[in-house]
Amino acid sequence: MGGDLGDRPATWQRGVGDGLTRAFELVLTPLLFGALGWLVDAWAGTRPLMTLVFGLLGAVGVFAATYYRYQAEMAREEEGKPWTRRPR
Repeated sequence: MGGDLGDRPATWQRGVGDGLTRAFELVLTPLLFGALGWLVDAWAGTRPLMTLVFGLLGAVGVFAATYYRYQAEMAREEEGKPWTRRPR
């Protein structure tokens, strides 16, 4: 049958896996950093300062990593395309 998933190219499956991985990364990284900040807060008695600082640090870090990963992927994708060649 034409509708079988087995007929689709492997890039479709890789794309779904990459998207799911990045979705988990976007959600879990700030949460894990926030949890680490919560533990530091409990130890140092500074609640909620470190929870907020670590959570924001995790969020900024994951968004920066996502941005630079996207830039690298686009540069790799456009390599050698006519609009990227320099005039002589």
